[in-house]
Amino acid sequence: MFESISGHKRQLELLEKALRNGKLAHAYVFAGPEGVGKKTVAKKLALELIEASSFSDLPKLSPDYFHPDLLEINGAEGIKIEQIRELAYKLSLKPYQAKHKVALIDHADQMTTEAANALLKVLEEPKSYTFLFLITSNPNKLPKTILSRCQKITFGPIERIPEVTDETLEADRLYKIFMSNSKVDRLISAYDMAGFETEEIKKIFDLWLNQLQQNLQTQASKALAKKVSQVMLARKFLDQNVNSKLLLTNLMLKT
Repeated sequence: MFESISGHKRQLELLEKALRNGKLAHAYVFAGPEGVGKKTVAKKLALELIEASSFSDLPKLSPDYFHPDLLEINGAEGIKIEQIRELAYKLSLKPYQAKHKVALIDHADQMTTEAANALLKVLEEPKSYTFLFLITSNPNKLPKTILSRCQKITFGPIERIPEVTDETLEADRLYKIFMSNSKVDRLISAYDMAGFETEEIKKIFDLWLNQLQQNLQTQASKALAKKVSQVMLARKFLDQNVNSKLLLTNLMLKT
């Protein structure tokens, strides 16, 4: 389930076991330094929880609309009470497509006092179908009343190998996910790649095409030829300034 995530073995095993046994808590605080993967883990869990819904519907949605049962707040610039009230209202409604509704609150420590009090009401009476993931690098800034109603999981720093940031190795890692059977991993990679500069995505596509063409020389197949066509078309659309998030989501779901 978490094969594409490096490090955090104990935390991931704990979460995977809880998910497998139907014993996930309704609210978690994922705490740890920036860049250690805690948000990626939260998104992975969120997508696993709603995977029963129709992934084939995702490309039909607007570029900024991910899934009706996955709610996200990015609190990098602060979280106001109005945002939490809206979230609470949406969580009070039954799931639209999936069996669960999942909310991700990034930079949760940036909530105002009023927003935190509004969230507390949600945590005190959770619906059976809701799951909340509060993501923070400063858990001590969260009110104790919030922390007491969430299960806290701490993600420590992971040892980083310098070569991991190399352009070719990153493209190779993404290529393996692109070729995998996991729609969840491919979706997460699409959203990660959407944050790259257009020129970076083009270089990744070029490296993918080179690898695909090499594979075709030793293992000719319609499936590989189709992937070549899909990547070439995506590469062409990038030159036409098509929304990269929508483009990448479509590409990853079609494979």
